[in-house]
Amino acid sequence: MTDNLSKSIKSTEHELSWANRGLKGNCAADVKDLCDEIVKYKKLKALRLEGNTINEEAATAIGKALEKHSEIERLIWNDLFTTRLKTEVPPSLIKLTQGLLTNGSHIVEINLSDNAFGPIGVKGLETFLSSSACFTLEELRLNNCGMGSMGGKLLAEALIACHKNSIAAGGKRFALKQFIAGRNRLEIEGSQALAKAFEIIGTLEVIRMPQNGIRPPGIEALAIAFVRNRNLRVIDLNDNTITTAAQKLASAIEKLAKLEIINLESSLIRTKGAIAVARAIVSHKNLQELYLGCNDMHTEGGLEVARAVKNMPSLKVLDLNGNCFGLDGIDEVRSVLENKSFINQMAFSDDEGSDEEEEEQDDGNESDDEEDVEEENDEDYQEAEEEEQDENESPSFFFGTNPTRQTTGFQFGGSPTIPSKPETVNGLSNMIAKFDFNVSSSFSFGLQPTTDTKDNKLSIYNSIDKVKEHLKNDEQSIERAIKLLEDIWNDNSVLQNDSSSVARNILKGLTLTNTSERNFNERLLVSLGFVKDEQTGRLRRANNQPDKIYQTLIDINQQLPKSTKNLLSIFLQNTSNDQNQRVSELKRKLLVTMKG
Repeated sequence: MTDNLSKSIKSTEHELSWANRGLKGNCAADVKDLCDEIVKYKKLKALRLEGNTINEEAATAIGKALEKHSEIERLIWNDLFTTRLKTEVPPSLIKLTQGLLTNGSHIVEINLSDNAFGPIGVKGLETFLSSSACFTLEELRLNNCGMGSMGGKLLAEALIACHKNSIAAGGKRFALKQFIAGRNRLEIEGSQALAKAFEIIGTLEVIRMPQNGIRPPGIEALAIAFVRNRNLRVIDLNDNTITTAAQKLASAIEKLAKLEIINLESSLIRTKGAIAVARAIVSHKNLQELYLGCNDMHTEGGLEVARAVKNMPSLKVLDLNGNCFGLDGIDEVRSVLENKSFINQMAFSDDEGSDEEEEEQDDGNESDDEEDVEEENDEDYQEAEEEEQDENESPSFFFGTNPTRQTTGFQFGGSPTIPSKPETVNGLSNMIAKFDFNVSSSFSFGLQPTTDTKDNKLSIYNSIDKVKEHLKNDEQSIERAIKLLEDIWNDNSVLQNDSSSVARNILKGLTLTNTSERNFNERLLVSLGFVKDEQTGRLRRANNQPDKIYQTLIDINQQLPKSTKNLLSIFLQNTSNDQNQRVSELKRKLLVTMKG
């Protein structure tokens, strides 16, 4: 079912579709035919690009073509960045939407599903989402994007900003109707942030957030938000963990008379939760589909649900499969529902059988239940506390192997503010350093800054021949190059001139293809501490000599690939100002040099 959440149906005859052509847009020339069609299209309401892949240069060309179409409403761009690195996505999204910020367009649908861009991708979208072009947005599909809890927070902030900006503009108020974000690892904090946004918006009709690792605190926050959206027709929390939040969720459901679809499958509502939901829906007159399968529900809960819906003429689908009824329990449920037209379509093939000694059965002694609740709450809040602790880690980035050592390093932080001029492209905000962005690597960066030595072994790499000999021009060349850069940046005995000379030789010694250039960019961002590395888990890297790094990058600017300079510019623009005046001046100089 979650796969279907990524799809946009054709909703207008004025749709240009380049779907599933396998287009590989690595430059403007690769997308020339597409751009020509966009420009020539007389009344372009929807652009469907799913099943292709583009980079920043191609996105820039497409974005310029779109500037001519203020009438466009639907951006169906799911599965558009296959094979691209996560770091390539933000600038591509910015370029794709840049023209729409100023051409007077009024977007109704955005579909970026199945683009595994993570939280960093949300940063490339937030300026557009909070702009006047999106005041008319009704449908937002971000299914299977790997946003994580941080991405959920950033998305929530952008939606809240859009709502606030629309009110300030005095025109049409932001009134989102459909929000679809399954399989995103939103977890507790991401879902809580989005719940706050939903409360403020108040116009949602469809909320689908399956398979997000949401636990009771997140479910409870969403339940509160649901009540503020009185036109809700669809609630889909399939494959999360409801457990102790079932009662609060049921209380919210009871107040939402327009509900047509409720999907709580595989969410551990258990028998008590099922009873609560059954009692909540008994007076509903519009409910058409109810999914409560695989919920560790016993016969008592199944019978309560059956009795609640047996006289409900609107209900067309009821799923109770995969619970714990046993053969006798199944017969009892079927007996209650014998007059329903869907009874013959109900499956019980995955039923796990009854358990006479159900642990949560209420026999007058609630001590076991209380212990279970307490244990689950402990787990829930322990997880939330661990996430909060991770959020509050020092923003420094650790190159060394000792994670407790405090360094000044590169520091990022602060929450993105709502732009006073949402139409202006602001790039990535200084929250970039908090992304849950992981990079796999076959080598270790666990370096300790070396002490001063008279005979520094790194001095041999002032020779281009020695560098080429070291890099070897094979599949491990990028790893060796980054490792060597880290060595010269962390060695106090390497002077600035030598650092720049070796770095320049490294770039001259590398033979970069499109693939290896992307790999180089990704590894360099990890090395500089802009993104996280799986090798060190949640620890971020630090460097005690940022002035050396900035000066080196200034000196080798001519040798840096264009894509590398573009990415570094985006990240550097959004780092917090360094207290060291020299470092701040060098950073400004580096930005000017790379843009020039």
